This record gives sequence, C-alpha cells and structure tokens, in this order.
Amino acid sequence: MLKYAKRESFAERLDKADEATKRYYSELEKEFRFLDNVKSRVSLRCVTFRHNNDIIGKIALGGRSLKLFLAMEPDAEMLKTEKIHARDLSKTKAYELVPTMIPIKSELAVRKAKKAIQYVVVKKVYNFNV
Repeated sequence: MLKYAKRESFAERLDKADEATKRYYSELEKEFRFLDNVKSRVSLRCVTFRHNNDIIGKIALGGRSLKLFLAMEPDAEMLKTEKIHARDLSKTKAYELVPTMIPIKSELAVRKAKKAIQYVVVKKVYNFNV
C-alpha cells in the first residue's frame, strides 16, 4: 500500500522559511491590510485577500520565494512603466481571477510589488482608472 507524505500547510512552510522571506511576506500582508474591509483566508496553498468578496490578491510560497498573484491584467501599462517582471497565468484555470504573478525574491521586488498592490487597490476597490 502506498503512503503519501502529508502536504505542509502554507503556515507551516512559512514558519520553515528563512527570515528574509518572512519579512517580505509581512510587508506584503501589511500592504493589503492597509485597506479597511480586507479579509484574508489561509488555505493549504496560499493566503487569499478579499475586499467585499472580490479577490484582490494571493500570496503563495514556491520553493524559496514568495509568489504574489494580483487581480490585474498581465499586460497593464503600470507593469511596463515600473519595470515589474510579471508572468501571465490567465490561461490557467486556477488563476483566472488573479492572472498576474510577480515573484518576490528581493527587497526591490517587494517595493515594486507594493506599487502593484496599490495599483490593484485603486482600480478594483476605488474604481479609478489609472
């Protein structure tokens, strides 16, 4: 009989991560929490952030780096002007609502990700066209 190893939860993997990754996660979480009415839900794979039941972002751990998924167009002009290297995951069903993935591996990536989060908040929550 085959036995499979139990998959670690997001919280367990974050506890085992290095200090830099934990710091990056806390900074990104604070950026989401800056808004009122933002609720987070920790699942086995990631943390999902919602505002009035609309997903605005997710944070997952992949390998040694964080992955930030945002509810914005992967070809948004903001990503090009800020020189943010994002991947388009819109063809993957699991990421239809959050098609833009930004890998977080450094302080610079965190600063750029914060700008992208602010952009999503302005577009999705406040309905401004930026």
